[in-house]
Amino acid sequence: MIERAISPEEAAIVGWLLDHARGDVSAYRSKPVEELRVIGTCDCGCISVEFQPGGWGNAGIVAEAYARYSDGQQAGLILWGRNGTLVLLEVYDCHPGASHRMPEISNLRRKE
Repeated sequence: MIERAISPEEAAIVGWLLDHARGDVSAYRSKPVEELRVIGTCDCGCISVEFQPGGWGNAGIVAEAYARYSDGQQAGLILWGRNGTLVLLEVYDCHPGASHRMPEISNLRRKE
């Protein structure tokens, strides 16, 4: 298991997702995003990161978005939480390998 501070890029993405969430996410804003600790990453090479011990079972979707890159590729992003605690930033492929690179904030689009 790794443990490290959330990177500035990861924090910016999580913040954007919270800012553009469809529902009330105030319970997930009690702690600054910059204080999140990354405790795990995915083995597939994607940029997904886990924030809390104990896995993400029983977690629910807090926010969703897409990253549309300038080369036309797209990745999906899901921010998962449980009981007011963020547990996972999941990034998945819409095009092969798209989840393996960090999107810029300008690449993010709210999922409609």
